Amino acid sequence: MRLIRILLVCLCLPALSWAQAGINVRAQTLGEVLVDFERRAPAEVKALNDSSISAEVSAVVQSVHADVGKVVEKGELLLELNKNDYRLNLEQAEANLASSQARLDQALAKLNRAQKLGDKQYISADELLERETDVMVSQAQIQVNEVAVAIARRNLDKCSLRAPFDGVVVERMAQVGSFVRNGDPLLAVTQVDQFELDAEIPDSQADELLNTDFLHFESRGESWPVELLRLSPVIDAQARTRKARFTFGGAAPAVGRSGELVWRVGAGMLPANLISRRDGILGVFLLDGGKARFEPLPDAQEGRPVRVNLPAGTQVITMGRERLQDGVAVSVQ
Repeated sequence: MRLIRILLVCLCLPALSWAQAGINVRAQTLGEVLVDFERRAPAEVKALNDSSISAEVSAVVQSVHADVGKVVEKGELLLELNKNDYRLNLEQAEANLASSQARLDQALAKLNRAQKLGDKQYISADELLERETDVMVSQAQIQVNEVAVAIARRNLDKCSLRAPFDGVVVERMAQVGSFVRNGDPLLAVTQVDQFELDAEIPDSQADELLNTDFLHFESRGESWPVELLRLSPVIDAQARTRKARFTFGGAAPAVGRSGELVWRVGAGMLPANLISRRDGILGVFLLDGGKARFEPLPDAQEGRPVRVNLPAGTQVITMGRERLQDGVAVSVQ
């Protein structure tokens, strides 16, 4: 019997020693563990205009003045089509206009004589009406020919293709000597002086952009501050995202740069990995006089950071929380 008692004492000694020492844990001050909760979404710098310059008339490509990679200014000549046929059309239209002007002068002269003869009753009223009609017909023909001259001149101008904005030629489809038709693409120009950041934001997170105080575009280890311009109210039916556009306040990356939009949802938040559940309640374990104290967090959600209203010097147990219960003795390592 005495031997049994000795054995029981020996078995209980390690347990008593462990109970007195407490569970090994590690702790840090609240100020050291708080983090800023951020979200990310893919984003790309896009030009406001990315245009395909197409032929507006049918002709042979005569010369190309801007090749791929060239920086061009608005109004700069990019490409010329052969103008011979359209120059002849203009000359013909101008000749027709001059001819109709001469016919009008002749009709006016005849009308003037007819009016004088009509006053003396030398011609009939029908003949006078015929002279007046000739004048009106000639005037109408002049208007038709003036429009024809304007169209011919416009078609001649269309043989010279110019840059619609400051940009860079990014693609060349036209070849010198080839015949192109109205509507055929010849060059592609991307605007470089006006651009925005385009991002697709999950619908459940989109409204956060309206209240955040931190918006940045990150790409290849670099970061640029941005400002929200527009947030579309339309939700993409398949991706369940909303399109957002941003502007750069100062320096900006090149058009076409891709990366991530980063926005801050909350500052100074307790990380989700430090939140524990006990008896169905979410909270955090604090170090309080050598014991673990379970502090409930009413606003906490599983897997998400949470704001806490505790002094920055509060000791938060960061490791060894798995076996902890409220009031259990702990040993800080």
